[in-house]
Amino acid sequence: MKNATTLACSTLAFGLVAAPAMAEKGTQIVKSGYAYTQYNNSSSELSGPATPGGITAEAKDHGVLALTYEYFVTDHWSLQLAGGLPPTVKLVALGTAAQLGEVGETTAVFPGFMALYNHNFGNNFTVYGGGGFNYTLFTDSDTFANYDEAFGGNSRVDIDDSFGGLLKVGASYHLNDRWLLDVSYSRYWITADATITTDTAGVGDIARTIEVDVDPNVYSVLIGFKF
Repeated sequence: MKNATTLACSTLAFGLVAAPAMAEKGTQIVKSGYAYTQYNNSSSELSGPATPGGITAEAKDHGVLALTYEYFVTDHWSLQLAGGLPPTVKLVALGTAAQLGEVGETTAVFPGFMALYNHNFGNNFTVYGGGGFNYTLFTDSDTFANYDEAFGGNSRVDIDDSFGGLLKVGASYHLNDRWLLDVSYSRYWITADATITTDTAGVGDIARTIEVDVDPNVYSVLIGFKF
């Protein structure tokens, strides 16, 4: 009996030592992996002088390398900075110009900052949720030749920066004291206000504007490291 009790205590002690350590105050976590960006497009019509009616646009869905950094300010509350490798987003004409297909592209940098509440289930599983804001910067924006040909000259594109909300929910499975697997869903609110200026032969510059609320859903599968 004594040997059995000793064995049971030893097994329990080993289990407590071997169990994955959950995040606590002061814990930092970096995560990296794949994220799929699915846009919820809502577009105004392209407007400006000598512009046919009914032209709208959308951003094309894509994958991206995702990165996050998280710091636990308490055992349950954490602050997270989310970003990734800035994707090149293809812009597609719709409506009366749908035959043009892809008409341009831009590089989108949209870091998000949020507060998350984390709840642990046992020693291995954590679910979390929270919100914050994102700031989106559009760079290297350009039109393709098919757009330029349709509107009579070379064009340049300027897209205003965007500031909007962000919500996130997810779950982590702790493999051991250091490593974890993470899946999450995020919703961003992002508006792309674009001005497209075309150097039109015989006329000069013609500026056209369009507003596209892209508001992406982002689905992520990441691996994380705790320290």
